[in-house]
Amino acid sequence: MFKPLHAFVGLCLLIFAALYYYASEQDEKHSQQARFYLEDTLADISSWQADALQRLLAPEARAAVSNEQLYQVVDQYRELGRFKSMDEPQFSTLTAALSVFGEDQRLSYSFPARFEGGEALVTATLTVTGGRYSLYNFSIRKQ
Repeated sequence: MFKPLHAFVGLCLLIFAALYYYASEQDEKHSQQARFYLEDTLADISSWQADALQRLLAPEARAAVSNEQLYQVVDQYRELGRFKSMDEPQFSTLTAALSVFGEDQRLSYSFPARFEGGEALVTATLTVTGGRYSLYNFSIRKQ
């Protein structure tokens, strides 16, 4: 009676271990390049011009966001001023593991960043297509 349950639990543990291993490999593979991409992207975005943000968005994100929404986003964050620096990004293992089930690989990072107008916590999800990064989603919370 318990054998099917044991087999199911064992299979679930094996799947979780494989997903964790995959996510850890992705962190190792992408961490340095993703950091450079995030620094460059924040420098570009912090001009707080909608067209600069739109150029950096992944195609699926661009299709889901209207021009009006882009203008609202840049207006919301404009008071932060220009990007100055950031701490080491912290990789989200869960996002990478779940991207196994999607079409594109997604990597998510959170990190404190400094802008001319103060510090903020940034969370950014990147899409990796053909070895190139693009911005899938991001949020900035002023501290």
